[in-house]
Amino acid sequence: MPAVTIRDVAAEAGVAIATVSRVVHGHPQVGPGLRARVEKAMADLGYQPDATAQAMRTRSTRTIACAVRDSSIPEFATFTRAAEAVMRDAGYTLMLANTDEDTAQELDLIKVLGRRRVDGLLMTRSDDSDPAVGAALAKLGIPVVYIDRDAEHGADSVVLDHAAGMRAAIDHLVDGGHRRIALVTGRPSMRPARQRLAAYEASLADHGLPIDRTLIAADSFYADQSLHRVLGMLDATPPPTAIIAGGMALLPAVLRGVRQRGLQVGRDVAVVAGCDSELAELATPSVTAIRWNVPAWGRRAAELLLETLSSSQRRTGPGREIVLPTELVVRESSGDGQSPI
Repeated sequence: MPAVTIRDVAAEAGVAIATVSRVVHGHPQVGPGLRARVEKAMADLGYQPDATAQAMRTRSTRTIACAVRDSSIPEFATFTRAAEAVMRDAGYTLMLANTDEDTAQELDLIKVLGRRRVDGLLMTRSDDSDPAVGAALAKLGIPVVYIDRDAEHGADSVVLDHAAGMRAAIDHLVDGGHRRIALVTGRPSMRPARQRLAAYEASLADHGLPIDRTLIAADSFYADQSLHRVLGMLDATPPPTAIIAGGMALLPAVLRGVRQRGLQVGRDVAVVAGCDSELAELATPSVTAIRWNVPAWGRRAAELLLETLSSSQRRTGPGREIVLPTELVVRESSGDGQSPI
């Protein structure tokens, strides 16, 4: 059976080919009655517009890319699902890619996105200030919303208030009698690690506590790479009495390290997760954690990108930054904040 063409649809609906084309492309000057007649003819005949031809005519592929460092992290999966739902409702398809905290991989991806002619991009970066990646994104010439990263070149960003969460965690631990508090987080080239580290140091200073560099590991957001740093801290004399896992995927490294040294969370060492999760909630004992609304994070990022895509004029000047709040959820791993471990 030959493929159904736009000419067939026009004949079925009793309209001109140009009218069918206007309906396919959502032209606002087509009346509702006429639009319904053409859409019924398309459905009856099983007509599917040629997406490639549409893209060539409209210079839009109706495709959005979402590039995160690791989509297997549950919070990134939740973020992506929420963003995709918003994009799908607006008629866009979301394409997912992983960058693995690798600048070279990010640059390669940007080239691919240019060839695919995506309409917009949601993205994390391994280095907020890397000039090569920033220049490549600017050259790409599409709207960009950064995911919890500092923005540049007029791009927008949806970020989390990690500083407030860290301050609340330090206050809670100090109130519980802790004085040797360790922090495991990612590289300071990324905003979340940079914010957590700055707030950690400032909060300790506010409480009159010294900053011991042996209690800071700011190397990676990956659990397997951070485990040896946790073990080294626990082997120190004296060891930390509390450890903050300052990243979405770092709680397993801390829990494994504590277990491998024959210690017990909540008895021998307090633990705070830098991101709330099912693991934090269901672990035994349950883990105190910094929480934010992950679905809202994804939805807001998608909405911000759609606002730019739907605007008839390209904005100039600095981009918009949306800051989402965090809160500390106290559980068994850190006590009640009143009695030291």
